[in-house]
Amino acid sequence: MLTGIDATLDHIRGAAVESGFRAASCDEGRINIEVPFSFRKRRRTARLTATVVPSARGTDVAWTADAGPLNHEHLAHIEETLPKGVMHYHGLEDAALRAGLSLGGRTLSAVARALARDETVRAIGRGHLNETAGYVVLTTSRLLVIEASGLKSRTLLDASHGSIEALSLGKRITGETLRVVLPSGSVVISRLGHGEGHGIVKSFREEKKSQARFVPSSVRKTPRPPNP
Repeated sequence: MLTGIDATLDHIRGAAVESGFRAASCDEGRINIEVPFSFRKRRRTARLTATVVPSARGTDVAWTADAGPLNHEHLAHIEETLPKGVMHYHGLEDAALRAGLSLGGRTLSAVARALARDETVRAIGRGHLNETAGYVVLTTSRLLVIEASGLKSRTLLDASHGSIEALSLGKRITGETLRVVLPSGSVVISRLGHGEGHGIVKSFREEKKSQARFVPSSVRKTPRPPNP
């Protein structure tokens, strides 16, 4: 989050209470949230703990559950109730604006969960991989295709920049296409909106050039001398 530790804890506490949960206790850098049973909502009781630590941009929040896996529906309720502008979405909102996409709060959450803490989104589009709709996300280190199916979205493609041998743009009546050449073969992402594929390819090339400028000279390949 983009706030300090105390403000982050206050925001989480307020959002939990507004969501119908209880902020049971709070100590330095931690807050416990109790989710009450609800027959009408088919909801079981749960207890979540948020641990807040400082980061370069504000704070990082790590969630754990007392029993079993985290219920992302509970976290989504809390996140949706937080004040606007306090969540860090890795540049997703700006990238979506450039692409002309409208991303709802739960879509932002689903995509952001697939990202590493230090990743920034450079470009995004919406297309199809093997007939499955997904968000095509180019970050500072990877090209991802994340299934467009809400909170339980799967990552359909995860390719590091270094593994991409070629990334090319095509156009069809149904929209733009991306061909991703990997060591394992080619992958085609289809039905991207106008300009979305172009933005991803352009950003990928710019990112690769930027990374190449910072490669130490000691690890750059030197040309072999010609054969005598």
